[in-house]
Amino acid sequence: MTRIALVTPRYPPTHAGGGEISARLLAEQLHARDAVDEVVVYSFDGESTETVGGVPVFRLADVPQYPYTLPNEIAYRKLRAVGPDPDVIHAYNMHLHPAVGRLSATLDVPAVATLNAYPLVDWAEVNVSPSLKRRLYERTLLRLERPRLLEQMANIGLFLPLSSAVERVYRSHGLETADYEVIPNMLDPSFEVPADGTEETDQVELLYVGYLRDTKGVRYLVDAMDRLPEQIELTVVGDGPERDALEARAAKAAAFDRIEFTGSVPYEEVTRAYADADVFVHPGVWPEPFGRTILEAMQAGLPVVATDIGGPAETVPQSELLAEPGDPASLSESIEYAVTNRDRIGRENRQFVEEQYHPDVVVPRFHDVYERVRRD
Repeated sequence: MTRIALVTPRYPPTHAGGGEISARLLAEQLHARDAVDEVVVYSFDGESTETVGGVPVFRLADVPQYPYTLPNEIAYRKLRAVGPDPDVIHAYNMHLHPAVGRLSATLDVPAVATLNAYPLVDWAEVNVSPSLKRRLYERTLLRLERPRLLEQMANIGLFLPLSSAVERVYRSHGLETADYEVIPNMLDPSFEVPADGTEETDQVELLYVGYLRDTKGVRYLVDAMDRLPEQIELTVVGDGPERDALEARAAKAAAFDRIEFTGSVPYEEVTRAYADADVFVHPGVWPEPFGRTILEAMQAGLPVVATDIGGPAETVPQSELLAEPGDPASLSESIEYAVTNRDRIGRENRQFVEEQYHPDVVVPRFHDVYERVRRD
């Protein structure tokens, strides 16, 4: 039997983004299985002790995001004070990985770490436009503290990138000699899409769900609409710093009356959007580690058009649906293929996501790596 300590900056319900949802799924699925004796979560988003989904959660402190040395120092000291006694420490959601590496060495307890973001990489190197604050941080403090933080992370026995794309980034940015094993996100078995109550029409509904920033490539999806037949409409669900610019761009498009921005909507309305859609589009232009909305769209039985970059390119099984990043013409071609073949591809995707990403498939892989690092 194995005792797991899961260390993460934030944990639901206080925060519920994609990374937090994935951490909760992992903890609850491990808790539910006989191969793991105990799972305890340590997070840094408040000060409380509670049980979430049957899993004990110790919120040890609020920590700042920058500079990374500070939250890692606080996390390390708080964890030392608590005195966890697991068989394996699992670091999740990136920002406290150095603290976990340091703790692993101090306690002589093996650690693994999921890689699902690029906080120690200069963002321009992964095609992300940094804010002024982030750019200044990269040019000053991060440059000084990065070697020490990477050295602390090197104490982690095994890194678990969500995709091969993430592994490639880290192999070329300071963790060249580390051990890796790709383990993707798992689908949420509780995710349910309501029955489609819309009337049958000739209209085809495209759907994007996600944060609106430049890396997401939504501007190219807006541009692609001018190349698509008039019966194709687009709904963009989500908010972010690019929303105003995207709405202005859409207003100038010939297809302006076929593009709708809903802003952020409650989770139950997001599931309604999946039910109403015919094709899901994920037009990113950066090596995104994974993309949970892609799994949700596949669970909903939708074709998924993505770009041939990052984790999404490894998730979408149909090569015809992988467009060139930043290319509206390529994107429109893939969308038209998806529209024409949407019933067949939707059935394929629903079966594919169950076979590849169900917890029954993914969780045993975590069991295997826990046993591997314990033996090593």
